[in-house]
Amino acid sequence: MINARGPRTYTRPVEVGVPYGLVVLALVASAIAIPGFLSSSHLSSMSSTAAYVGILAIGETIVLLLGGIDLSIPYTLNVAAVLLVGFQSNGMSGWLDIALVLLVGIGVGVTNGLGIAWLGISPLVMTLGMNSILQGVALIYSNGSPLGSAPPQVTTWSTGLMGGFPNVVILWIALTLVVTLVLVFTTFGRSIYSVGANRVASRLSGLPVRRTIVVAYALSGLSAALGGILLTGYSGQAYLGMGDEYLLPVIAVIVIGGTSILGGKGSYLQTVAGALLITVIESALVTIQVDQAGQDVLYGAIILFMAYLNRVAVSRPGFGIPALLRRSGGLSGWLRPPARTPEESMQAPD
Repeated sequence: MINARGPRTYTRPVEVGVPYGLVVLALVASAIAIPGFLSSSHLSSMSSTAAYVGILAIGETIVLLLGGIDLSIPYTLNVAAVLLVGFQSNGMSGWLDIALVLLVGIGVGVTNGLGIAWLGISPLVMTLGMNSILQGVALIYSNGSPLGSAPPQVTTWSTGLMGGFPNVVILWIALTLVVTLVLVFTTFGRSIYSVGANRVASRLSGLPVRRTIVVAYALSGLSAALGGILLTGYSGQAYLGMGDEYLLPVIAVIVIGGTSILGGKGSYLQTVAGALLITVIESALVTIQVDQAGQDVLYGAIILFMAYLNRVAVSRPGFGIPALLRRSGGLSGWLRPPARTPEESMQAPD
């Protein structure tokens, strides 16, 4: 039974500390290899880049904690961008444009959640199919060439500065605080972890499993739409396919941060560390002139490697890497799946 009277943590300090330690190591190594890497202008640029990926990863983190996945992020983002510039070109109010686009994102997420929770469609199939539908919607609405520009408010938030700090980074910090508080201190947040760890036990405990799933996917749609709005403000326009390049990095930063792809374990703070780490690595690769293909290979390799450590290697006591991690003490805690009670081990599909 979930304790509703106080916060319950699903991560230990070392689980959050390790990915941030890797960020520091990556910064130090890059600074040694690349002169000027830690200049204020470069740090500001990297933090802004990380912010866009981090904001997009808010919803995906929640969905993964739930034990699901959302593959409709690319064209939820793209539809949001296309609608935003289209509304603006039709003379609508900037704030009304933004509100309508965010509502569309929520609607996409709710549709995904209903299909998964009530119709029993696999999250992989449901969100992939939704992504294809949205791709067609974006093409039909824009006639293949989106017209219009971003509202001034969006451009200010995406490219402006406040006290020397990028506005988008300030927004990311605020969202990080809100998401963390929700996951740790609210009934909904604890329900996310519980459903992700064991859906059957959560249902038997009286938790609203289906409602939790729908709300989680609604938040995923909302964060994807918000990311689309901000990216439109950054580029000043929308174009078809602008979300395609973000799906793999979004999943990568979550996995790199240490959140389990099986659900029930992790935190958004770890995703923030993952976004910072992958941004530092990517920036270093770009500086030393590694092409996009090499970066894509790196993303995939990191996802597979971290998934291996989190699921396969740790489950084999005699294997080399996990044995080494166990000898290192606290580091093994970052990778070890949470212990389950005998009742929780009797998991079955909802």
